[in-house]
Amino acid sequence: MIPSTAPTTPASLSDAGTLRLVRASLLILFTYIFLANAWMGDDAYITYRVVWNFVHGHGLTFNPDERVQAYTHPLWMFVMSAAHFITREFFFTGTFVSWAFDVATLVVLMRWTRNIPRAALLVVWLLTSKAFVDYTDSGLENPLSYLLIALFYTQYLDRTWGMAPDSKELRRLTVLGSLAFLNRPDAALLFVVPLGELVLLALRRRPRRAIAPVLVGIAPAVAWLAFATFYYGFPLPNTYYAKVANGIPKFLMYKQGFAYVLNSASHDPITLGTIALALLIAVKPGGAARRAALSAAVYCVYTVSVGGDFMSGRFFALPFLIAAMTVVPTMATLGAPAALAGLVAYNVLMPIVPIKTTGKYDAAWAWRTQNGIKDERGHYHQGTNILFYSPFRQLPDFVWVNEGTSFRNGPEKVTVQGSIGFYGLYAGPEKFLVDRNALSDPLLARMPVSPRLYFEFFAGHYFRDLPEGYLESVDQNRNLLTDPLLHDYYDRLRNVTRGPLFSASRLRDILALNLGRYRKLHEQILKRRSIALSIRADNERFRTDIGFRDPVAGALRTNGERAGYLQFGPEIPATRGLHRARWVGTVEAAPSDGPLGYVEVWFGDRRMSRQPVLHGPQRDDHVLAALDFTVPDEGVRKLDYRFFANAGTRMVLERVELYSGTAIPASVP
Repeated sequence: MIPSTAPTTPASLSDAGTLRLVRASLLILFTYIFLANAWMGDDAYITYRVVWNFVHGHGLTFNPDERVQAYTHPLWMFVMSAAHFITREFFFTGTFVSWAFDVATLVVLMRWTRNIPRAALLVVWLLTSKAFVDYTDSGLENPLSYLLIALFYTQYLDRTWGMAPDSKELRRLTVLGSLAFLNRPDAALLFVVPLGELVLLALRRRPRRAIAPVLVGIAPAVAWLAFATFYYGFPLPNTYYAKVANGIPKFLMYKQGFAYVLNSASHDPITLGTIALALLIAVKPGGAARRAALSAAVYCVYTVSVGGDFMSGRFFALPFLIAAMTVVPTMATLGAPAALAGLVAYNVLMPIVPIKTTGKYDAAWAWRTQNGIKDERGHYHQGTNILFYSPFRQLPDFVWVNEGTSFRNGPEKVTVQGSIGFYGLYAGPEKFLVDRNALSDPLLARMPVSPRLYFEFFAGHYFRDLPEGYLESVDQNRNLLTDPLLHDYYDRLRNVTRGPLFSASRLRDILALNLGRYRKLHEQILKRRSIALSIRADNERFRTDIGFRDPVAGALRTNGERAGYLQFGPEIPATRGLHRARWVGTVEAAPSDGPLGYVEVWFGDRRMSRQPVLHGPQRDDHVLAALDFTVPDEGVRKLDYRFFANAGTRMVLERVELYSGTAIPASVP
């Protein structure tokens, strides 16, 4: 168990007045760091558009006349709806609401610590984590999740280990877990282990008396799931289907999730370090501390399994808070001054820490790092920090705000966008946004990601190809899809998302889409989808040994000084069936005899095929070489196709193409 937080004497270090003064000082310190690091992200404004529609009588919708749960956090959405109903404004309202929940969290935690050393150590520890501070104000649900975690774990960690909870305690803690689920469904993982333990203890002691508190506790979550299934047609947010049920191979999601861990360890080591320390400290004593640390670890494993996120540290902020609550009491007992000194040294030595944020802060590292894991706060800080307010400057001050405003007052009704938050709110409720990343689009969310994604991989943004006739369908509000499978599915989906709520046919379609043959539409599409990709040769997925990148032309050039690979890559997954790779470019000079080089196909570390590239007249389509190959039934994880140029061959490789199935060109390679 963690050391007791009960006070030894009423004034072990100071009287009650001094304790209040220290707590107030810590809150002032937090408020400064909060304001210096405040920002608003585009994802927050996706929810704000729903909130605007809800408050103004358009329902819980994102696009006009289409019921889709485009937000992940129902509880936060309702909180912001209540706040917006009063203020009729979002930017300052969201900042104030976030600050209020953050302060409430710190008040709960400082009261739990009960003395100055522990209170100071815990607050400073939290404010040292970039992940924790980054999401104290972002417009996202983290502040409310922080409060729910604090309310739950301050009670749970103080419990006598092994004692069965009474009905009141079990109901209260179950309600907190249920509300956390409503605030973000996957946050339930942070409460499952403790709640499971408490329920088992209660069932062993008085089985009949344990059932009612649990049922009351989970009632908010059950009620929402029932409402969402009825109103939206699906129990889970549309974002779940867009990001999790996306058709990307699991092994690739795990690898990207591992990159997410390394990104956090590189830029914000205290966050994951605290979680690891909590596991080490909690191993020996066991009890509540062990289960709290285990809950934090389970959430981290889940984060890896879903591929992490593009917002660096976001998914580690909640488990970090739990870990800090298990670590700080022990560290304070061993020596609070030494621990505080260590935190001060960390803040002095680390280049990126919240206390060092100033008005000059910008994105801390290149946004394409590790497939788009970026400093999201840094990306938006200059245009959305509240301290940058001035009378003639609109906040948020961001390019998508301006674009959305123009679209609102233009003649077009429908647009295709990849970032739909700022743009969507400022475009107004009458405009329809087709989201290529499928967060707000019920049809695209159930389709597999575009095969082009592997050449433009951006963590958390899994764009889809638009089916033929889809834009016309949206614009004319009728089903014009040409693919028979999608046409039938879209008929049912339109009935669910646009039809009368209480019609019998709609209820039947809800059952069919959730439990019937269309439950895994993306798998059906993957089995029969053909690929037709034409990629610029200088794409980052293609490596080169002897080539020089020409970003203006999008080409790879070689001067012929030596032999080597002009292009190899991209090491992407490939499904079974016949494929063709083609290389397009021009030859400027070549040896008078012998081949220009050869082309190859590799499956991982196995070369499957090689073919010489012969010198001859330039084709009208500039195809230099083509190679057919067959991927086995089980598919391959790393498809690599290469162009080797011999010495003396001077050429420009413009594009590299990949085809499969019925999309393979009719011309002979």
